Amino acid sequence: MHASDICPTWLDTVLTTTGAKDGTVAITDVATSPIGTGQVADSIRTTVSYAAPTSAPSSFVIKVTSDKEQSRAAGRSELNYLREVRFYQDIAPNLQVRVPRCYHGEIDSNNTEFALVLEDLTPARPGDQLVGCTVGEVRLAVEQAAGIHGPYWGSAQLAGTSWLDISDTYWARFSEMMPEWWSGFVDRYRNRLSEADIELGTAFTERIADYYTALRTMPFTIQHGDYRPDNVLFDAAGGDVPLAVLDWQTVIFAPGVVDVAYFIGGALDPAARRESEGELLEHYHRCLVEHGVRDYSLTELMRDYPVGTFQNLVIGVAAAMLVARSDRGDDLFTAMVTNSLAHARDHDALARIIALSGQGAVHV
Repeated sequence: MHASDICPTWLDTVLTTTGAKDGTVAITDVATSPIGTGQVADSIRTTVSYAAPTSAPSSFVIKVTSDKEQSRAAGRSELNYLREVRFYQDIAPNLQVRVPRCYHGEIDSNNTEFALVLEDLTPARPGDQLVGCTVGEVRLAVEQAAGIHGPYWGSAQLAGTSWLDISDTYWARFSEMMPEWWSGFVDRYRNRLSEADIELGTAFTERIADYYTALRTMPFTIQHGDYRPDNVLFDAAGGDVPLAVLDWQTVIFAPGVVDVAYFIGGALDPAARRESEGELLEHYHRCLVEHGVRDYSLTELMRDYPVGTFQNLVIGVAAAMLVARSDRGDDLFTAMVTNSLAHARDHDALARIIALSGQGAVHV
């Protein structure tokens, strides 16, 4: 489905069928405008006119397949579209994180054409990874991360879920492709990378299989997979919602600690990160305990956290090579990679990966 397919008849039908609106009051008109800077899908704010007064929402955010062929291909091959639809249908109600309410979700059998009709949380302040966040905003983000991770922490309940428990195939593809993607990334952005960045990035991508082996030593849960400022809203719904989490196209059954390292490393400049990182991790751990996680100590979190510092590189490089190129994308992906490498150096993360990769898988 595309933005041009949004019309009163279609929206009236799906909202009536799902009970989001009274079937006796028809939608007479819709007005649409694009929002966000999504690289894989398009989000459209849709304002609705009704034939009579009603308590149904006056606006929605409708998410649909990208018009860009390269982005569509990525969304299909990486199961991004399928994962987001199934997340809202099957997983979101069981988490302790604020996400937009989903009024309707559908996806074609080709795993490409999809539509999600979501709650409009405006007015809100979108996060921007290139601008960064305050430490207080990151503190909110790690609180919500615990609400994502806590309910399924260390649980085998989701093991075998065809669209979610995909680490075997997903990580195998990244293990195979990352050296090639990294080589292309360096060729494209060499003038934005230091020699130290290139050296560490190359060493990491040559050991990418060890990275995924190390991840398998950690407890698995719901992992957002792209948990960064661009995918959250601050002061949403006019300030009633301090932080809401969006864009679940990369959700996976995998270690939650990666989300935390990814957000902290991407949202804070290195100086602020170094000063506040310890307190933020302690706060995240306290929140995990509040969500019922009793068998994962702060010491274990501190042991595992360094491995996740490379995730900004993994996602930044893959996205740069897979989605349609843009000026903002160039700035974003190079910032993700250079910040990730600084983060990893601070924690001697490659050595930690090598140490953990010899322990074997213990996640369930």
